Amino acid sequence: MRINPPDAYWKKDVVAFFGRRFALIIKMIYPIALIVPVSVSSIPPEFAAAVVGIVAIMAGTFGAGETLTTDLNDGILMRVALTPVRPQRIVFEVLAVNAVLDFLQLLPPLLIVFLVQGTAPVWALAAAFGVFMTLVAANCIGIFIANFTTSPADVLLYATAILFPLIYVSGFFRNRNPEGVLAVLRDFVPFAYMNDALQAAFGLATSTPVAAIFIFPTLICAVMAAAVCLTGPRLLSPRM
Repeated sequence: MRINPPDAYWKKDVVAFFGRRFALIIKMIYPIALIVPVSVSSIPPEFAAAVVGIVAIMAGTFGAGETLTTDLNDGILMRVALTPVRPQRIVFEVLAVNAVLDFLQLLPPLLIVFLVQGTAPVWALAAAFGVFMTLVAANCIGIFIANFTTSPADVLLYATAILFPLIYVSGFFRNRNPEGVLAVLRDFVPFAYMNDALQAAFGLATSTPVAAIFIFPTLICAVMAAAVCLTGPRLLSPRM
């Protein structure tokens, strides 16, 4: 696939994604290899939903954080900082483009899951939307981490420290619903709404209304995106 050289920073990620045919095939196949076997297995629905959700969380966080720290070490971000484009806009474009590209990777296995499970259209749409919002939130976390390290290896460490508590609070791998403070905290984690929607997609009953899966993650991710965009000047500043 021939793509013209990028003339904007966000286009670099698009070129990297679509520019090499073999790499593109691998990027599209590995989510299918991870998720589809789960959809046809006999494991409980809550565990199947957790596998899909964790793949989305890890892909969004690690992809954004490692890409930015690599570009920082290569001096690309310093050159981008010299352009007249506002740092906040650059961060927003990176966030939006990476979330969309990540979603394109996960959409084929999601569609296969919905077909195999015979998911109702409303819950299929809710689950797909929940996954996309999770990717937005995960990319926000990855960009935030890139503000504090220039090492891709440190991104993995910091991401693990941040994500594991959020995954636990969201209800992954729990045998009962959270109560008290955990229940309150769960309402502010967008991963939780994706988890509920995916469990419904796998045939498990959920008490979360469909409308909540569209409304609350949107509000939470909007706040996260606005906050991480404000870190643009620091992200593009020289590091010692």
